[in-house]
Amino acid sequence: MSTDLSTPVLLRRIAQLEAAVGRLSEDLGTLRSAVNKQGLALPRTRANRSQVAHAKSSTADSPHAQPTSGLAGATARGEAARVQWVKEGLVVPGEQLAQAWGLTRQALAPAADRGDIFAVKIGNRLYYPQAFLGMDREAVAAICRALGDLGASEKLMFWLREHGALAGKNVAAALEAGTALAKVEHLAAAWARERGASRVSAAA
Repeated sequence: MSTDLSTPVLLRRIAQLEAAVGRLSEDLGTLRSAVNKQGLALPRTRANRSQVAHAKSSTADSPHAQPTSGLAGATARGEAARVQWVKEGLVVPGEQLAQAWGLTRQALAPAADRGDIFAVKIGNRLYYPQAFLGMDREAVAAICRALGDLGASEKLMFWLREHGALAGKNVAAALEAGTALAKVEHLAAAWARERGASRVSAAA
């Protein structure tokens, strides 16, 4: 198999990965904004900045340090962002969701296969949006199905983002305030079309 990086196939793949990393960076900013507005910001902001600066310094000093630039570095930062979702309580383990819904953890897998729910894989575990905990399973399923075959991270962004079409609320808050489920489903379908179109454009 050829490893020539000038081939169109490999260049297209690189473009797809770079587009995905770009979306993750954008989505991380949205997540941080949502966390701050909910008063859930981590109290160690200054320490975190210090750790980032130290990490960059260590990378420069050590040839064995984790890369902070290029595709490898972007991938590492994407995984770090996912770990932060867990720390900030934006996603919860399957056991917690199953308990909230009165199910066994094993029952979540078939629901995910049907597209009724989704999970993000962080490390070796699957995590589900915290917003699912207080919601009706049928409502969650209807919205998740409307999001189609988007990636789990993109679906999570839909659930967390404050949408103008929902009066500046996120999905769970809008439904709790009385927004019709059909309206949220319609918005989810539109979101899926928009994000899907952006992926096609990045791959072209």
